[in-house]
Amino acid sequence: MKVEDVLTEVLVRLGDRDKYDIKNLPQDDEEINTIIKCINMVVSEIASDYIPVEFEEEVEVDNGIIPYDKLSKRLINLKNITKNSTKIVTKMYPNEILVKADGLVKVCYLYMPEEVKLGDSIELSPKVTTMLIVYGALGEYCLLQGRYEDANLYDKRYREMLKVACRVTKEIKLKHGWWNS
Repeated sequence: MKVEDVLTEVLVRLGDRDKYDIKNLPQDDEEINTIIKCINMVVSEIASDYIPVEFEEEVEVDNGIIPYDKLSKRLINLKNITKNSTKIVTKMYPNEILVKADGLVKVCYLYMPEEVKLGDSIELSPKVTTMLIVYGALGEYCLLQGRYEDANLYDKRYREMLKVACRVTKEIKLKHGWWNS
């Protein structure tokens, strides 16, 4: 989803849709920048606390060490490291990962998305809908503006939608021919 999609929905609910040309938004508008900061707060909260985003990449290991800055994304949590489809023993330290291997390895990890700005896409799980981010951003924005009743209303909707997005769905399998009994 695009930042502009979320921003448009936020502006509609704030009653400011007619105030801006969505196709040509000002880069230095205080309200727009505040809403984008709220969007970033919500995206960070979702990715770090509720629905993490997974990424896998190949990294070169030097002397059994992978510095975090060698990874292309900001690591939240390591899932696994493999070499030739075999899991490798690892140990995480504040600035690096120690690996019992050298050469090229696959690193699978959860990461914190970069802050977004106008023109960017928001990288989150497909479970996260535009409206989920809209309600979260509206709650934050209204809170900053001192509109506490509105903030409470939007935050409640955000939390309800977040519960749905976090819900684990299980596939129900029925025995073949159960209806013939």
